[in-house]
Amino acid sequence: MALQAELEGTRPTFGAFSVAGYPDLRSGVETFVAFAQSGATVLEVGAPAADPWLDGPAIAAAHRRALRGGDGVSTTLETVRQVSTLSDRPVITMMYWATVLAYGPDRMVRDLASVGAAGCLVPDVPPTYAPSWATAAAEAGITAPLLAARGASPSEMSAACRPATGFVYAPAAAGQRTGYSAGIDLDDLASFVAAARRLAPTTPVLTGIGISTPELAASAARQCGVAGVVIGSPLLRALADGGLDRAIPVVERFAASISQARVG
Repeated sequence: MALQAELEGTRPTFGAFSVAGYPDLRSGVETFVAFAQSGATVLEVGAPAADPWLDGPAIAAAHRRALRGGDGVSTTLETVRQVSTLSDRPVITMMYWATVLAYGPDRMVRDLASVGAAGCLVPDVPPTYAPSWATAAAEAGITAPLLAARGASPSEMSAACRPATGFVYAPAAAGQRTGYSAGIDLDDLASFVAAARRLAPTTPVLTGIGISTPELAASAARQCGVAGVVIGSPLLRALADGGLDRAIPVVERFAASISQARVG
């Protein structure tokens, strides 16, 4: 599987995030293809949601704009279908559990697999549903990454890490939404990642939320035991400020910085 090969390689993974249908379907597809051509090694497609509770202002605004174009799930599926055809990078989706539940979990993983998705990260799967969600994804042929929340209890950490497939997502900043840029404690992140890896020793860990600069991304990849980083808000802010002309140089700077780190 391309996603597994990417995450288990010696170079750090650079996941680039945007929202499907932002600012419209065609432009959104062009954005992901451009991100891949500019150095992103995994593409993360956010499904437009009415209540993106984990997302800060830049990404939340993209959700609102994308929803003007129509149904979030159909937009996401079509985006994944086109991007998977136009790029050789693994494509994963990020969806809130409310979206998955409304569509139907089994139907969701089947439809995602049919359009070429490599996985579906759901940051708020209820712990009791996590094993069955991961099983459904595996049966459909895709991965089910899960989020390990900072400050989680031991039982909550276990519920997030053990069933996760593809990767565990470990937020770099504790208690923050995406777009946080006031700095992170790398030693604290390294300890959190180590705890996640003890629970799921064969599952790669990616980090994001609070990785606001290319230099910080490289430091996190080099020092914190992660397989790579996912960048979202810096790219969405650049897109809002000046479209791809502004965003592509930002992607390139993150790619260049991350590529200088090596994972063990």
